[in-house]
Amino acid sequence: MKTTMLIGTVALVLVAGAAYAMGHGGRGRMMQQMISSRIADAEDYIDATPQQRAAIEQSKETILSALKARHQNRQETHAKIIDVLTADKLDTDALYALANQHAQDIQDLAKVIVPEIEKVHDVLTPAQRQKLAAKAKQRASHMQGGFGGPGEE
Repeated sequence: MKTTMLIGTVALVLVAGAAYAMGHGGRGRMMQQMISSRIADAEDYIDATPQQRAAIEQSKETILSALKARHQNRQETHAKIIDVLTADKLDTDALYALANQHAQDIQDLAKVIVPEIEKVHDVLTPAQRQKLAAKAKQRASHMQGGFGGPGEE
């Protein structure tokens, strides 16, 4: 069950964080509000204590800051990709270098996110983690149909 909870938490943070990081202007703020709302709902659902909520909030802010920084770097990378792809001769070495840099960026991001997930995991009780895992399984079963599919919320 620990693995299920960890995977569910990672997936939620990464999906929501990626959506936030991809947002521009007001959309980014809207995504941040959506993430905050989902986290607050989860905290209410498990009856999180004020101390737990403070720890979760701190981890959320750290993760969102890392995602925001990564988004800024991605804009530069995007411009490099366009330059390589539109050149008269395709520089495959440059493409490999960009791919390697992308992989490194993801690893660096994981080095920020995983310890924050560990902090949240450790601050929750086993019963709270079980409750969240059950909720994550329930949500996953509703999402099996994809966008607009059966059981879509």
